[in-house]
Amino acid sequence: MFGNGMTEWLLVAVVALLVLGPERLPTLVRSAGRVAGKVRGMWSDVQKELSDSLPQDEVKELADNVRELRGKTNVKQFVRRLALDAVDEERKQG
Repeated sequence: MFGNGMTEWLLVAVVALLVLGPERLPTLVRSAGRVAGKVRGMWSDVQKELSDSLPQDEVKELADNVRELRGKTNVKQFVRRLALDAVDEERKQG
């Protein structure tokens, strides 16, 4: 989670225990859990609203087009080619 390993989380827990003390740490963890739950709920609501407001057939068509392009084209090479073409065009004009 967040790119941290178990040792980093253990270190954070030990420091929190030392700084906050054993009597305040459970309350803080409980509060953090509630906040995380509320954030997840809000994120879920946002995702639902977006999926309801966007026309599903257009989203599906766009996703299909992206999948098709990924299979046919190396994106890095495609972007590099576009950039080089733009630079060449600028040199010709300037």
